[in-house]
Amino acid sequence: MAVPYLHAAGVQEISVTPSIWKVVFSLIFVIAFIPVCLWLMKRFQLAQMKLGQSDINIVNVQSLGAKEKLMLIEVEGERLLIGVTSHSISHLKSFPAKASSFASMMEEVGRENSSDNKNNGDVV
Repeated sequence: MAVPYLHAAGVQEISVTPSIWKVVFSLIFVIAFIPVCLWLMKRFQLAQMKLGQSDINIVNVQSLGAKEKLMLIEVEGERLLIGVTSHSISHLKSFPAKASSFASMMEEVGRENSSDNKNNGDVV
């Protein structure tokens, strides 16, 4: 009776080994499959972005704090400076599309504000 038991135990050891390899190869396949899926998703997102061009373009973003920022956006050829917080979006200024850089626009706003303060008699 001992012989069939040993024979059965040997058969089990042999059949376990291929199943372990199946698990290992399956795990390797899944681990390799995740980056491939991420790459495909990224590629399709870029294709969708190119096909679905929006009329609103974000030209530049300047962070002012944890949840506050200035955004320069372009809508139908006009550039808008907006202030964005966690609770609101405020239109600050409109610019023609010919303006070249965010820094030059900010300097222009600063000049206008300082001239307004001088005209009002305020000391800066």
